[in-house]
Amino acid sequence: MHLWSGIGVGLYVLFVSVTGSVLVYRNEMYVAAMPVTGIADNSALGIRLVEGLIDLHDNLLAGSTGRFVNGVGAVAVFLIALTGLVIWWPGVRTWRRSLSLKRGVGWKRFTWDLHSAIGFWSIVFIFVFAASGIYLCFPDAVSELADLIQPVTAENAGRRFVDDALYWLAYLHFGRINGIGIPCHGPGICDQTVKAVWAVFGMAPAIMFVTGSIMWWNRVVRRWLRRTVTGDAEQNA
Repeated sequence: MHLWSGIGVGLYVLFVSVTGSVLVYRNEMYVAAMPVTGIADNSALGIRLVEGLIDLHDNLLAGSTGRFVNGVGAVAVFLIALTGLVIWWPGVRTWRRSLSLKRGVGWKRFTWDLHSAIGFWSIVFIFVFAASGIYLCFPDAVSELADLIQPVTAENAGRRFVDDALYWLAYLHFGRINGIGIPCHGPGICDQTVKAVWAVFGMAPAIMFVTGSIMWWNRVVRRWLRRTVTGDAEQNA
């Protein structure tokens, strides 16, 4: 399930991962889009390009249909991460061995170790990106689920845990720092550090797709090609 679902939605994951990491710096992109030559048309074109990239990431340039597809993709990413975590778990005694890369191993083992290590260190971010993507694409459905988990009562009408959780999801998806309890505000080194962390970990799914594709090629395609060539050779003999 993990192998084939990962390959099936891999290109989507690659696309959303790269565009999401770029859009962490959307404010800087808006500033860069402002005219530097005094020609207003340049600014309008630059802003339209940034907004087009945002629409591409959010809605796949297809309006509500694209937003729905994005939501389904976010669900798929969540399930891929969950199945990957199950596959990764090596046992209580040896789990620490899967946290780093080893020297002196073949490239196939190195690819597996790289896939495994990146998956472990980025799993929390991937779950957050996927869960928040589901919420942003299906806000009404997620809100209804939250009401089922923690119904509104006279005691919690002012503030519920599920409301706080959805609030954090909405902010954490974009790598924002204002409003999420991180003690720094506005532009500055802290703001840029948070953005850099989000951009780096936002690329993790893309790297996971590349390393996973290499393993898929070795385990599935190469074996199939080998059997096909062997079978043809035997028939010709």
